Amino acid sequence: MGRDTLTLSFVEKLWNTPFSRASMEKAKYGLMDYIASSYAGKDDTGVAKLVRMARLEGGHPLAPVLFHSMDVSPSQSALINGFMGHALDYDDVHSQVRGHPSTVILPALLAVCDAGTTGRRFLEAYIIGVEAMARIAQALTNEHYERGFHNTGTTGVLAATLAGAYLKSYSVEKACLALGFATTQASGLRVHFGTETKPLHAGLAASSAVRALLLADADVQANKASLDGEIGFFAVFGQGIERARELLLQESGPAWRIETPGLWFKLYPFCSGAYYGVHAAEKIGPIPLERIAGIEIIFPHRSDAALVHRNPSNGEEGRFSIEYITALILSGRGLRPDDFQRVPIGEEIRAYMEKMKRINVFDVPAGRRYTQITVKLTDGNTISETGDCPKGSPGNPVTEQELISKFAGIVKSEHASVVLDRILKLDEMENVQAFAKQLGEL
Repeated sequence: MGRDTLTLSFVEKLWNTPFSRASMEKAKYGLMDYIASSYAGKDDTGVAKLVRMARLEGGHPLAPVLFHSMDVSPSQSALINGFMGHALDYDDVHSQVRGHPSTVILPALLAVCDAGTTGRRFLEAYIIGVEAMARIAQALTNEHYERGFHNTGTTGVLAATLAGAYLKSYSVEKACLALGFATTQASGLRVHFGTETKPLHAGLAASSAVRALLLADADVQANKASLDGEIGFFAVFGQGIERARELLLQESGPAWRIETPGLWFKLYPFCSGAYYGVHAAEKIGPIPLERIAGIEIIFPHRSDAALVHRNPSNGEEGRFSIEYITALILSGRGLRPDDFQRVPIGEEIRAYMEKMKRINVFDVPAGRRYTQITVKLTDGNTISETGDCPKGSPGNPVTEQELISKFAGIVKSEHASVVLDRILKLDEMENVQAFAKQLGEL
């Protein structure tokens, strides 16, 4: 294997960058939020389907299904726990990933950690996973997402594999071998948003990462420079190797990307692409339907790409509909968790949605994110507001106390406070595998 390949240089960069205290603390918050989001999704019907599949398939019970008092094979554990964390779209995102890091990386790490895995090593591996996912997604550019790929699946499997490789103390060359197996399994299409296959992408990516590590341990052959060349990962999925080299290897200062710009934690169970619209709609407030002549929702460039449903038939599809979410706010109904389940949308909300149209504008600087909502009233007046700094975004982050409150409000277990304390002291833990087993029983 050549020493000048992009693949090797990228892994070396990840392996050799020192960890900061701030990155370790941010990683604890990410784990806390993942556990809360997974607990919220533990009774989802899709989780039950995957549990039944695992029981039918069988396998060595080596890793837990969270909150289900059940052990399954490592790849099954990663599949179910990845789906569970993303089932309600309540889990974190990262603005540079344009996807969901934690619900792919953490299930893979929980599935492969052993009795010798310390909490510090676990957090370091997670930090590397987030860093890798952000750099890979940026190297692919927004075109990858806007063509229809779901970054959570396509970049997630690479990131989770690298995180797992670090956790298992792989050499740089062996990590490159594992990455080869990850690149050949990268998949996920946005056409499935609003169905159970959207969270399945997270589970499949986590499970594929576990499989990539097993293949590397078995010394199966693969190209160790899978990011490189005219038919390598970035040539096929992105815009070529030179663009990728610049973005993968760029210096970004002392901060890891888990701390700057950081993970985006959610306070509502729907797509983060709608949060800018929420910010704008809440500034406007409720308006009676009979006063509204029309509503324009304006996005710069294709920043609404994740919001694939303009006329959703139920609340689950409504997680990916700016029209539905805006209608909930303007009607005065507000945002309630039950409104994002697979239940029909009421006539009043649909009547608001029918007055809306989207507009994409392109005469703004690339990378600027906002949503502008303009309500044209029947009396000829207009009300217009712009949402550009929604709660949770890098410019308006969720506080530690808000995140703890989210955890406490969701995780209803007599052991919840003990689990929370262990998360906040994870860097002192000597055996993460035992903690993972505890989560299985929570």
